[in-house]
Amino acid sequence: MAGMTTRHAPDDCSTSLTLLQRARDGNADGWQQLVQVYGPTVYSWARQCGCQEADAADVVQDTFASVANALEDFDAQRTGATFRGWLWTIARNKVRDQARNASRQPPVVGGTDANLALQRVAQGQPPSSLEVDLSGARRRLVKLMEQDFDPRSWRMFWESTVIGRSPEDVAAEMEVSKWAVYKARARVLQRLKQRLEGLE
Repeated sequence: MAGMTTRHAPDDCSTSLTLLQRARDGNADGWQQLVQVYGPTVYSWARQCGCQEADAADVVQDTFASVANALEDFDAQRTGATFRGWLWTIARNKVRDQARNASRQPPVVGGTDANLALQRVAQGQPPSSLEVDLSGARRRLVKLMEQDFDPRSWRMFWESTVIGRSPEDVAAEMEVSKWAVYKARARVLQRLKQRLEGLE
């Protein structure tokens, strides 16, 4: 695997499993990454539903405690099932619990945007769009995945995919063939796809 070495043991098969499956299997790194990727999304939902900062942090903690207990029950193969939708159902219940515990309804703060977010919640939808949530999750996951690759391979991927430079320019600058850049980019994207499998 020229130009692409992982920082894990070569026989560590956990990197080929999806992020969701790794968390289900009790893999500590998989669970931590799941929380790091989706924790900010849950926090954002709670804030958009009117929770104050401390209450939103509690919602995140309570949500992932429930996720840990029920992750085995989530069936990504069921028609229409998505991890985001399942996570939203749990988070919404935790937001409601938070409001009940405080003997108040979450206040609407932030004007029109907050009102629109709460209208979505009233219709049973997350307060933010699918595109916004998945974009944030992908961004966080890509950042976490950087540690899985050697710095040169990661730079080839980053420069040619995220920054948008041509593979030829990146290859010339790094003194490698353009095929090495294509290969590095393909491997990182494949790993990203694997990690996101079952979450989208």
